[in-house]
Amino acid sequence: MSKTIIGLLQHRQTVNIPKILVAIAAVASTVAIVVTSGIAFANGNLQGYAADTPLDNGTIVQMTGKNSNRVKIATQSELQNMFGVTVDRNQLSMTLTNEGLQNETFVAVSGTYNVLVSTQGGVIAAGDYVTLSSVNGVAMKASTDQKTVFGRATAGFDGKGVTLGSTTLKDTAGNTNKTVTLGSIPVTIDIRSNPNEKSTKAQVPEVLERIGQAIAEKEVSPIRIYLSMGITAVSLIAAIAVLYAGIRSSVISIGRNPMSRKSIFRALLEVILTSILILIIGLFAVYLLLKL
Repeated sequence: MSKTIIGLLQHRQTVNIPKILVAIAAVASTVAIVVTSGIAFANGNLQGYAADTPLDNGTIVQMTGKNSNRVKIATQSELQNMFGVTVDRNQLSMTLTNEGLQNETFVAVSGTYNVLVSTQGGVIAAGDYVTLSSVNGVAMKASTDQKTVFGRATAGFDGKGVTLGSTTLKDTAGNTNKTVTLGSIPVTIDIRSNPNEKSTKAQVPEVLERIGQAIAEKEVSPIRIYLSMGITAVSLIAAIAVLYAGIRSSVISIGRNPMSRKSIFRALLEVILTSILILIIGLFAVYLLLKL
């Protein structure tokens, strides 16, 4: 055993220590790059995308059709398609570029980043929800009218102090409508339904809503539910009225002429069938109204 240890100690002089240290450093560097890349890029929170034209930092973007590698400036008409915001690559600790991407731009879909904003929706305070404004790619304070928000502001913007300029908004007729100021503030990205959206849904009893959804196998608008109730009520009242009139007339006829009992019963049967037919037609109309 002692000879073996002495032999190893004598042999270590031939080992190149600096080369081992360089190798260890290279491995450590590679591991660090892989770990950093995995944190920044593998989870999809920050990734490079192609664009038709160079995009300003802080611009809200959306995917271009079904192409998962290309983005474009988001528009208010496609509010629900907001995807993320462009980020300045110079502010990132590291970037993995792809030379094959046209006008490569880095897009963040979560986290807190600077976003272009305007005063179109009023003064933005920290904690306010923001959404797309009439200026493509630029956010504004969300009101109760927008269905989707882009995120929540972590700083305020009142159009004073440091700004990026101003622009004029025009109505559909091309007339000047409003002049707004542009700026940039940090926003925590959280694309979701507007929590403050004003509900315009009519109140429908839960039982009726569930019955309508069970028949239609989908969500049914309140107006369809109420129309269905009206048609059902009219059909039921009409069927009962016809049936009542037929029975009353038959009873009176039998009292006056007992010998014509068979013909009276035949007429009564026709009245009953007519009442059932009225009810079936009404229910079928309700079914079509809810289903289509």
